[in-house]
Amino acid sequence: MATRLPARSQSPIDETQILPRKGMLYQLQGPGRAGAKMRNFAEAWVAMTLLNGDYVHWIDGACRFDPARIIQTFPENLPNAEQLLHGLFIGRGFTVHQFSHLITRLQTEIKISKAKLIIIDGPVTMHLDSQIGNYEARSLFRKSMDTLMRIANENKVAVVVITSSKAHSKRHKNLLTMVRNRCQLSLLGKLRKIRGQEKMWLFHLPTNTSGYHEKIAEHETLYRSISRVIRSRLRIESVEEIE
Repeated sequence: MATRLPARSQSPIDETQILPRKGMLYQLQGPGRAGAKMRNFAEAWVAMTLLNGDYVHWIDGACRFDPARIIQTFPENLPNAEQLLHGLFIGRGFTVHQFSHLITRLQTEIKISKAKLIIIDGPVTMHLDSQIGNYEARSLFRKSMDTLMRIANENKVAVVVITSSKAHSKRHKNLLTMVRNRCQLSLLGKLRKIRGQEKMWLFHLPTNTSGYHEKIAEHETLYRSISRVIRSRLRIESVEEIE
């Protein structure tokens, strides 16, 4: 059954409410090929994690990872910013079997790296290959998603899965349903035109928080924007530890 969406708020969404949470699976779903328009959120969270001195795993299932997009989020005056990328471990799966192997191997790698964030970009894409039967695609994808759930829970790491929000076939719909049924958190993005300007409207579960993605003010650099969210996140984590 389709999710009943609230009335669209005209206010910016509270960024502190949509951050990934350790030990949980988080679905980023929205427009573009395999949710391409939602990647900027994952990239910002990766930058935040790397700037905090922690490690990140990124598994690219859509063959589109570009390290330059991460570097661009770092402060301009940071010397050797590319050195921060040493904390980012990239895995590329070009077939369903390669992807399945990467997820299985991640169970061991995460115990070594102690990473705080895992990004799984476009995992559904390769499972739509017509050369792979429906049963095999569903079986392999189910196994991978269950493994990711186990990794998140056992290692208390945030796992973010990027997908499209709309299915284009029966198989696609079944695979997206597998993701939704296993993710405790979800951020849905929809592009809307407001007074001639394209804006991204967001809806977050389970908080039911909604609003538009706030564009960075001219006087606020991307680094300052990220820093502001980091400070808010640290406040939230401090409260969680006290509780």
